[in-house]
Amino acid sequence: MKLVIVESPVKSKRIAGYLGEGWQVEACRGHVRDLPETELGVSIEQDFRPQYQVLPGKSNLVKKLAKAIRAADEVYLATDPDREGEAIAWHLLALAGDLKGKPVFRAVFNAITESAVKAALAEPRPLDAALVEAQQSRRVVDRLVGYLVSPLACKALDGRLSAGRVQSVALRLVVEREREIEGFTVETYWTVRAVLEADGRWFDARLHRLKDTDVKFNAREQAEKLVGLLNDVSFWVGKAGQTLKLRNPLPPFTTSSLQQAAAKGLGLSPEKTMTLAQTLYEQGLITYHRTDGVSVAPEAQAAAREVIGREYGDVYLPPIPPTYQTKAANAQEAHEAIRPADVARMPGDADGDGAKLYALVWQRFMASQMTPARYTLTAALIHAGKSRERPFPLVFKAQGRELTFDGFLRVYEEPDDVDVEGEDESGGVPALKEGQALTLLDLSIDEAQTRPPARFSEAALVQALEKHGVGRPSTYASMVAVIKSKQYVALKQKWLVPTDTGVRLCDFVVERFPKVFDVGYTARLEAALDRVAAGEVSRLDLLSTFWRGFQPQLKTATEYALAQVKVRPKAKAIGEACPECGGDLIERQGSQGAFIGCASYPTCSYTRNLEYKPLVLHPAEG
Repeated sequence: MKLVIVESPVKSKRIAGYLGEGWQVEACRGHVRDLPETELGVSIEQDFRPQYQVLPGKSNLVKKLAKAIRAADEVYLATDPDREGEAIAWHLLALAGDLKGKPVFRAVFNAITESAVKAALAEPRPLDAALVEAQQSRRVVDRLVGYLVSPLACKALDGRLSAGRVQSVALRLVVEREREIEGFTVETYWTVRAVLEADGRWFDARLHRLKDTDVKFNAREQAEKLVGLLNDVSFWVGKAGQTLKLRNPLPPFTTSSLQQAAAKGLGLSPEKTMTLAQTLYEQGLITYHRTDGVSVAPEAQAAAREVIGREYGDVYLPPIPPTYQTKAANAQEAHEAIRPADVARMPGDADGDGAKLYALVWQRFMASQMTPARYTLTAALIHAGKSRERPFPLVFKAQGRELTFDGFLRVYEEPDDVDVEGEDESGGVPALKEGQALTLLDLSIDEAQTRPPARFSEAALVQALEKHGVGRPSTYASMVAVIKSKQYVALKQKWLVPTDTGVRLCDFVVERFPKVFDVGYTARLEAALDRVAAGEVSRLDLLSTFWRGFQPQLKTATEYALAQVKVRPKAKAIGEACPECGGDLIERQGSQGAFIGCASYPTCSYTRNLEYKPLVLHPAEG
């Protein structure tokens, strides 16, 4: 009997249907072993050795899988195709014990289709020890940061708080953006716009230059004075021309771009997007959804071209299939983009909650394989004056854009799409010739204000994390969810706004651990983890380097936190003993308000909610 172990029960049932007799397919339901919840679980003095424990509730499942592994003739570990999946496979083997030379393979597939699964099982590989080392390195660093910094934040700020290597950097981005907004000075300015006519068509032109300088009037009176001078003058065309512009399609989705498009187009939070994507992946509808790569398998490109030619015509097929390169920092280029597992399954073929998300994936992928859209750009400089021999020292500018061939736009356009090169463009500018006379229809003064940077939406924060190389595709959604659930940020309309608790926590970790929670350092650590995964750096080297920088900051932060405890008024005991250690219970403040906790924290972590006790009024005697 040949044994295949995957992560999801839904996936196991589908794969079992592909393989038939002679195969046994089991599901491990994600991670089976991890560091303990109640202690550090890392032996720093023993080369940062992790002390793993079987996860609560997984003991019976682990025993069942270990027995199946020992009984099988061959074992294929087909957990997810990433670092976490590699580590899960390694943990399963470690828990199974001595297999006495039994054939054990690692099978990796990017889509749960019959052809992909059978191809992966036909060409398995050994377990990648470097990938496992990278995952363990990441897990140990995250544990050291979370379990050693969080208690200090609790002591220093007198609250129930937690810090994390990536979550606190995500919080920092939100807090610093809020401070940029608070410190921004709004400036009001005025511009002049002319409505002109040529050959029976009207169009807008904006004042572009005045005495060879850009024009933004600081006072409305200045603009009004100019308008008064222009009401009875001639307008004519200076330099003018039309050019062809190609607009290329976007690459197929990565985890980050999928979360952003789903937020804009479908109103989904990043965590909801990933939940639906997981379901689509397990149903065999899309390829693996945790990726920062944009490459596409040649057979997928060929299938897409066949559908495009049949459904839309050869004019929508580029001569050579497009290729893309990611712009994200520290991206893992070997990973394929998110795409339909079978492009022949049209958007209408999917149903349920994930149908709209599948349509988005299908459309974006098909568009990425199509021809560019074509536009005609019209631009002209407009002069004014009493006569052409005596022009005023000013220039208006008109520019417009007209779609002449839709190309990939036939299938897909990014939600809330803004073309960065489309400044002040419209489709309303006719073809103009140099020297052509124009008729002035109207002059207007437009008031505008400089704008502060926008707050982060959930999608924009994910984009920022990816841009800076902070975290990995598997962590983007969870990091946003964590800082929301812990109420370090609040979602107001669609914008993330830091809470007072979030600001205080951010200030503490940034001031006391300036290196660890620096955006650039976090990205460099991600790059170092990739080097471990590539076998270029050892786990011990990475962890030792990290600890040498982290330990001094930990020492000074500990001294600061203890000093804060000494100067803080002692919390008043509520007159009850802790049910776990017998110490005093006190009222404390946390991210979600007041609560009851043990005075011996962090030695004792007992807490309970603060109960509201109504005031009892006793009637007066007599």
